[in-house]
Amino acid sequence: MSEIVLEGTLGICYCPVSMSPITVYRKNPDFVQRDVAGECILVPIRRTLPQANSIYVLNDTGSDFWNRIDGSRSLQEITAGFAEEYDVAVEQLSQDLETLLADLLSIRAIEKVAFADDPSR
Repeated sequence: MSEIVLEGTLGICYCPVSMSPITVYRKNPDFVQRDVAGECILVPIRRTLPQANSIYVLNDTGSDFWNRIDGSRSLQEITAGFAEEYDVAVEQLSQDLETLLADLLSIRAIEKVAFADDPSR
């Protein structure tokens, strides 16, 4: 698996965080995705001052991960889908996806989904 890069004017974010595999995430509606010249670009549309001139570029793996975040699948389900498609050790895959997840959380491009009827999530 290639390195997952999340770039913006704030620099590259690498915030290792341990994530619960049963947590479900959704895309923040304050971000839009655009595919430009074969690259997946995230653009904050409601910007805070530090984000005013920021765009975030995802590599192919990051783009694939972003497209799987749908507000209904858990991190575990998304990881299992990647494991079926990519030839990579599960430990490395989990580490890479957790890094990307932490990066997306740090710029607030994604957020946890709260399930009122399911206390396990």
